[in-house]
Amino acid sequence: MKIFLAPRSNETSYKNFLSTIENGVDKSIVEPFLDDSGKKTLAPSDKIFVWGNKEAKKSSWDKMEVDDLVLFYKGREGNEKEGKFLYAGKLLYKQHSRDLGLALWPPKTGEEPWTCVFFLKDLRPIYMPMSDIQQFGKYEPSFDRIQGFMPLNEEGNKAILDKFGSADAFLSHYSVTEDKPLIESDLEEKNEITAHAEAEMLLLKIGRLLGYDTFSPNKSNEAYGEKLQDYISLKELPTRFLGGDIVRLVSQVDVMWFKDEVPKYAFEVEHSTKISSGLQRLYQLVPLSTKLFIIASGKDYYLYEKYINNDPYYKYKNDFSFREYKQLENFFKAVSEFSAINETFLK
Repeated sequence: MKIFLAPRSNETSYKNFLSTIENGVDKSIVEPFLDDSGKKTLAPSDKIFVWGNKEAKKSSWDKMEVDDLVLFYKGREGNEKEGKFLYAGKLLYKQHSRDLGLALWPPKTGEEPWTCVFFLKDLRPIYMPMSDIQQFGKYEPSFDRIQGFMPLNEEGNKAILDKFGSADAFLSHYSVTEDKPLIESDLEEKNEITAHAEAEMLLLKIGRLLGYDTFSPNKSNEAYGEKLQDYISLKELPTRFLGGDIVRLVSQVDVMWFKDEVPKYAFEVEHSTKISSGLQRLYQLVPLSTKLFIIASGKDYYLYEKYINNDPYYKYKNDFSFREYKQLENFFKAVSEFSAINETFLK
């Protein structure tokens, strides 16, 4: 697998992006200009997703092979610190053709046509900061934008494969879905110790607002200028429904919500490789049908997937959930607002 980087920032490229990538084109537009191999490859598709480069980028285009990835870059906007990659797809087919390029993207007078045409599959929205590409490829800080179609260097390709194992795992990590929001989190900007304490505080406050008894072993921690112990309603861990063998591990779970001494929800706020330890502690609660959550940076989702799909967790993976910091922050805001409205309405 190789990765290619494509800009879509200026007016022309963005217009082309909307017309032939995001919206796609009817096969009838391209079919008259396809070679026999192209017609065969694209035959199952009614709508075609296609991009192209000008002749100056043919050397990069020549390196592309089926299933290579293309990431589409958009520059920095407003108060953003950096540009980002917002769309990704896999190479399905490519064809060097002036006529095909002219049919898809008629150039302005005096401009060269897009002759290096390629078709994509498995398109999806993503959110990948430019700084991540810098780090993977070990580029200089001055490499802070994508100004022309180019391959990611070999070092970057290797680093991504070493970390994620496959193109699908890489795309899954950066994909944007309802469960994986694009918006950055305040907690993402904090160091590990601060983010951990603040996430615990939010979980404790939410638990109290929702009417649960709350427990955390981290009574001495502070966040947002307050002590966690002020929001821990249970001074001791209820053990009536916990077997003696698991109490030691369960007592170290970051935050738990109880009803009548039954652990209903349990949360581990983890960072990077510590996700494995968090899963081990939560796993002890599986027999009690407790809902189990890992709270972490979205960048660590690939690690969660790695561990949850192996024994002993795989069999019980539906009992576990991964939530990003931003989702926790949004949940806290929603619960707080509801609580305030509820008190006003019912008083």
